[in-house]
Amino acid sequence: MKVIGLTGTMGSGKEVVKDFIKQKLNCYYVTLSDIIKTEMEKKKGTLDRTTLQDMGNEMRKKYGNHILAMFAVEYLGRDKEAIIVDGIRHTAEIDYLEKKFGDDFKLVAVDAPQEIRFQRISSRGRDDPNAWGEFVKADERDQGINEPEHGLHVRDCIGRADVFIVNDGSLEDLRKKVDEVTQKIFAG
Repeated sequence: MKVIGLTGTMGSGKEVVKDFIKQKLNCYYVTLSDIIKTEMEKKKGTLDRTTLQDMGNEMRKKYGNHILAMFAVEYLGRDKEAIIVDGIRHTAEIDYLEKKFGDDFKLVAVDAPQEIRFQRISSRGRDDPNAWGEFVKADERDQGINEPEHGLHVRDCIGRADVFIVNDGSLEDLRKKVDEVTQKIFAG
């Protein structure tokens, strides 16, 4: 069984990549932010991006920087071709998955130019920043600028990827890239 980790910048298309992989493989998937959302619901907190980022940082500080990855995979079955772990935002999560799954773990990074990513998140209707300045601030935090050790460090995660996808074209272009990545992961 392969474990595919997904990391990438805000609005880069990680969710679409995950959906394309799910269409191709018989797999489980888990999104690390869902673990944070579950914790937030227990505390009856709000679920906006900043609160989720803060809660993730709090959980990493309290339980270790690998905690979200550990929660993500410990309770999933092993009876499918793959597990997709979406939303990796700290290198300790990568370390944990590499240690647990060895060569069966592959990290896929997704990125796109900042202007394209801003256009995407502005149009998707979620609780995302809609003004350029707010987007840049959230994007910098997500990538690890001025973040504590237990904070978000997406840029460092991207630097450790086994495979890098630049999502700056059409959906069909992205699908072709994902097909190539999936073939590469299962060939090696």
